Amino acid sequence: MIGVLYLEELKALMRGRFAWLGAGVILLAVGGIATVATQDTWLDGYGIIAYFLVPLAFIPLSAGVIASPRANRFVESVFTAPIERRDWLVAKVLSLLTLACGYYAALLPMLAVYVSLVGLPPLLGKLLIWAPALLVVSIAVGMLIGVLFIGRSVAAPAATGMGVLLVYAGLTPLQELLVAQGNGASRTGHLTLLSPAVLLKNALGFALATNAVPADTTRTWIALAVLVCVSLMLSVWVFLRAQGVETWEATSGQRWTIAAAIVGALVFPVIAADVNYDKPAPPANRAPAVRAMFSRTGSILALAAPGGRVPARCCPTILNRDEWPAIGTDEVTQRDLLVLLPVPATEQIADLSLDVSGDDGLQVSVAPDVKRTLLQRLETRTYSADPGTSPPDGRSMTSGWVLRAPIELRPTNPWDTGGMRYPIAATVAYRIEGDDHASTLNARAAIETQIRSALWKMGAAAAIGPVLCLAIAIRRWRRTR
Repeated sequence: MIGVLYLEELKALMRGRFAWLGAGVILLAVGGIATVATQDTWLDGYGIIAYFLVPLAFIPLSAGVIASPRANRFVESVFTAPIERRDWLVAKVLSLLTLACGYYAALLPMLAVYVSLVGLPPLLGKLLIWAPALLVVSIAVGMLIGVLFIGRSVAAPAATGMGVLLVYAGLTPLQELLVAQGNGASRTGHLTLLSPAVLLKNALGFALATNAVPADTTRTWIALAVLVCVSLMLSVWVFLRAQGVETWEATSGQRWTIAAAIVGALVFPVIAADVNYDKPAPPANRAPAVRAMFSRTGSILALAAPGGRVPARCCPTILNRDEWPAIGTDEVTQRDLLVLLPVPATEQIADLSLDVSGDDGLQVSVAPDVKRTLLQRLETRTYSADPGTSPPDGRSMTSGWVLRAPIELRPTNPWDTGGMRYPIAATVAYRIEGDDHASTLNARAAIETQIRSALWKMGAAAAIGPVLCLAIAIRRWRRTR
C-alpha cells in the first residue's frame, strides 16, 4: 500500500499545470547563476547558493506540501478511507525525499564538468555531503511545521517555514564572523547552533570564510541527530495521535509534551554541541597562500597589451584587474611587463637587468634578446601632482623611467574556473650613470586568470535540467489542452 500511495503522491506533486515549468525555471536560475559565477571563483558563489540556500528552501516547501491536504480538505478522505494514515504520511515524506533527490541529481552534470576541469577541491567534497544532509534536515523540520498547522490555508505554514529558513541562513554567516573574531564559544556563538546548517558545517569540519573549526565533533553529531529524530518522531506522533479529521484532539498533557519536545529540540544543540574552535580550517582548494604582495600603496609593476599604453589605473597589485576577459589558463599569452623605476628622466641609466618568475603553476618567460636590449626598451612616464614613484633619495619626481619588457605568460594547474590569482615576482637591478653602486628592486604582484572554456561548458551542463523540465511541460500541455 505504501508503494501505491507513494507513486500517486509523486504524480500529484508534479501534476500542476505549471509544476514542471516552475521546476525548470528554478534550475535555470540556479544554473544561470553558476554560469555567471564561473567568471569568478565558482565555489564562493554557486556552491553556497546551490548546496546551501536551495536545500534550506525545502523547509517552506515541505511545510506547504504537508499542510496542503488540510487546506484542501483532502486529509478527510485519508482519515476515512480504508488505508492507514501512517502509510499515507510515509508516502508523502518519500515523495518529498524523491523531489530532493531530483534536485541533487540536477546538480550532477555541472559538477561533472567542474571536476573534469579542476578536480575535486576539498570544500566541494564537503558541500557534496552538506547538501543532501541539509535536504534531509529541511524536510524533517518542514514536516513538523506542516503538521502543526490545521488551518484552511497553506499561507501560515509556508510563511513559518520561510521564517525558519531565514533564521537558519542568517545564523550561518554570523557564526563564521564570531569564530573569526574568536567569539565562537560566547553566548551568541552558542545561539548560532540553532541552525542545523551550522551544526552540519561544524560536524563535517569545514568553514566557508573563517579559519577555525571545532576540534571535536561527537556532541555536534549527537545534537544534530536529536534535532532530526525529534522532528520526525514528533511529526508522526502529532499527525497520528494528537489530531483528528478537522481539529486538534490532544489532551492538555499531550500539548505540553509537544511544546516541551519542540523546545528541547531547539535548546539541546545550543547547550550540547561542540564550540571548541581550536582546529585550523582546511583549505577550500589548492589556491596559493596570500603572500606579502597586496599593498595599499600599489605596485611598481604594470601589465599592458604588446605595445599598449600604461593602464589608466596604475598600478594595482592585481596587474590585469581591469582586463576582460581574463588571461586564460593552459595557453600562452603575450603581454608587456612595465616596471616603474624610481629614477628621474633627467638621469641616465648605465646598467639594467631583469628577472621575472611566477609561482604556483605560473610559467613566465622573457626572450634572451629582450634581456640583452633592456636599455633600448626604456621609456619615460609623466606623473601627476599626487605622490607617485620616487627615487631612493626621496625627492619628488614628475617624470621617470619605465622599463617595458615583453613577456609570455602560461598559467597551469588551475584550482578553480575563474578568479585565480597567480603570484608573479620581478627583480630589477640598475645603476645610474656616474654612480658606482647598483640598486636592486624586488616587486611582487599577481595576475588573474580563468578557464575560458568553463563558461560555455558549465552553461551547457546547467541547461540539461531546465530543457528536460521544459520538454515535459510542453508534452503535458499538448496532452491536456
